[in-house]
Amino acid sequence: MRQSNASSATGQVGSLVLPKSVDALHTLIAEQQEQLSARLKLVSVYLVEHPQQVAFSTLAEIAKAAGVHASTLVRFANHFGFGGFSELQKLYKNQLLEHPSNYRERISQLKKASGNNQNTTPTHLLHEFIDGNQLALSLLQQQITPELLDASVETLLKANEVFICGIRRVYPVATFFNYTLSQMDVRCSLIDGQESMQAEQGKWMNRESALIAITFNPYGKIPRETVELAKKQGSKIILITDSELCPLAPLVDHLFIVREAEVRAFRSLNSTLCLAQTLCVALGYRKQDVGK
Repeated sequence: MRQSNASSATGQVGSLVLPKSVDALHTLIAEQQEQLSARLKLVSVYLVEHPQQVAFSTLAEIAKAAGVHASTLVRFANHFGFGGFSELQKLYKNQLLEHPSNYRERISQLKKASGNNQNTTPTHLLHEFIDGNQLALSLLQQQITPELLDASVETLLKANEVFICGIRRVYPVATFFNYTLSQMDVRCSLIDGQESMQAEQGKWMNRESALIAITFNPYGKIPRETVELAKKQGSKIILITDSELCPLAPLVDHLFIVREAEVRAFRSLNSTLCLAQTLCVALGYRKQDVGK
């Protein structure tokens, strides 16, 4: 089964599995995304991307922001086993009570504040980027579970070769993986799709190998084709992306959701690189343990 940084806490209501946490609900939303109608998909995207607003807003406000009628929200809640939308909304309110450090909302506020700030001195910009990245790293620490990290490292440990795919903005993360793993004597190959060669670069993926794919919205063609090829050829797949609704999420074995800082329309890679560094160093220590 695919592992993700979502809770598995659920309850049974008839033949439906009733989510008992926001993470569990988001996991179900991702799994059923293709089955939802166009309007229910609008609701699912809004819930996943704006959990704080869902917790604080009224039914009418959420419906307006999501671009649907209030009755659609009720229908969405019923689809996932809830008696009404207020019952679903309690999940989001409870999460805020359990996690008072609302990093995602603070990141959003920082983004809005920086957009209105005309101060562009190097020192002020440095402080803005530092604040944004500190908040994003705190969110990463809150969201990534030990079980997901441990399982991903074990997958990498067992692989006879690790393939890495990441292009454009996340290409530095892919090259970091490739360089660091090669320094640890891990056999690895970089799939960058140069000259549309991703199929040839990945043709040796098999049941004994693993793929690390990094892709953020709008989710390019090369990562999609590479993940699909890896799935077809039986490789284990670790996906690092920015949303549970990434279309590749249902295909992978281990799913990491990383929400980067965005300041003045510039998105960072600090949290993604921190995760990459963690996976590489943890794998190095596991290799040492096995070799003892």
